[in-house]
Amino acid sequence: MIEIKFEHNLVKGREGAEPTSIGIMVEATAPTAPARTEEIVRKDKAIVFVVDRSGSMGGGRLELVKGTILDILGRLNPADYISVVTFDDVAITDQPLVRIGDTDMAALRRLVSNLQPGGSTNLEAGYRFGLAEAASAPEGIEAAVILLSDGQANSGNQDPESLGQLAAAATEHFITTTTIGIGEGYDERILDAVAGAGAGNHVAAIRIDEAVDALNAEIEDMLQKTVSGLRVEIELAREVAGPGSRVRKGGWVRRFNWDAPLAVAELGDLSTAEEKNWVFDATLALRDPEIELREVEGIIVRWQYTDLVSGDLVTGEKRITLELVDKDNWVEPARDEDIVAELKALRLEDVRRAAQDLYDRGAFAEADAMLTEAGVALEQWARNANLSARQQARLFRHTSEMSSFAMMDDGVKSKRMRETSNRVMRDKTNFRERRPKTGDNEEI
Repeated sequence: MIEIKFEHNLVKGREGAEPTSIGIMVEATAPTAPARTEEIVRKDKAIVFVVDRSGSMGGGRLELVKGTILDILGRLNPADYISVVTFDDVAITDQPLVRIGDTDMAALRRLVSNLQPGGSTNLEAGYRFGLAEAASAPEGIEAAVILLSDGQANSGNQDPESLGQLAAAATEHFITTTTIGIGEGYDERILDAVAGAGAGNHVAAIRIDEAVDALNAEIEDMLQKTVSGLRVEIELAREVAGPGSRVRKGGWVRRFNWDAPLAVAELGDLSTAEEKNWVFDATLALRDPEIELREVEGIIVRWQYTDLVSGDLVTGEKRITLELVDKDNWVEPARDEDIVAELKALRLEDVRRAAQDLYDRGAFAEADAMLTEAGVALEQWARNANLSARQQARLFRHTSEMSSFAMMDDGVKSKRMRETSNRVMRDKTNFRERRPKTGDNEEI
């Protein structure tokens, strides 16, 4: 289900009027998957596991990762593809990309079961091998690289920016990268940069159960997608597409293009019952300042996606009528508070970035105070605002998470902060909130 909300519908007119900004929010709710997930008409997937097998992955860590991968193998379709790459000081393609239906599953399970921890950590080599496997997927098959590591890269390229560039280049070939950092020793700068540029998720799995749950959640989201290829177009009418007019995205989208008067956003896929919001900022300027001040059909929002439960292509549109108002008689309009709330949540990213910098410099108390203050201020505003139940719940999750950093051990705050920023940017649900613990809560 798609719902479109507009911040307000007033536009300044007459000579010398400044452009008017109007926020547009797209709310999407994916249909719920059927009890038998094989009934979902989903695209075939290619999954490449890139697993750190350095010496530090001993003590049960590698065993848990192996066990989770073995469990996941049984949930894939015969038409899906799988590859396993492992690395320590060197990288090995243990299982080249193969179609599940064309492989000896017993042999593949033995291969995974026999993986053993080894030497140092050349993360670059492992990641490059993983990308090469993903790139070998047949045309039309979207590939996901899942990189798991518990250590600091100590050989090969260790620069987060250049490794992020590898991830970004891969997205042009429909390859995403998700990273799962295990324990307190992994290099969060690298894993965060790779996931952020690779259009994937980043998880700080400080505890054993988090590593397992995060990996299961990632696969479950892939296999239980019920919306594919959500695309939104925002078109400005000629009257309000004058010089200086444009549409900008307010957060992360898969692809975005503005070619006046049309903006096109590819928003990607959604998993079963997933709720996501996207905000866009439309800047409107009258093409003719002497135009008659009246109502005009000024913005058209169109959308389409494939419902993977029914197999149908779903399309729709919403048109908004704008009222052109003399700038000399302008009164600030009443604004849709759900959109205001979404913009406030997006602006919290500036606070998170500042706090991240403080954490990186060891100024933990100062960062804690900054986050707590921002969280309290947003919560107070949300309690007094006229918000939908959905939007209020989302904001309260934001504020609770902001305040929680003050209670964490200093050694993990930077890692958790990078995970939070990645998740909020993509409007993803925290997997910890939707899954029971798997049992073992010990630190790793």
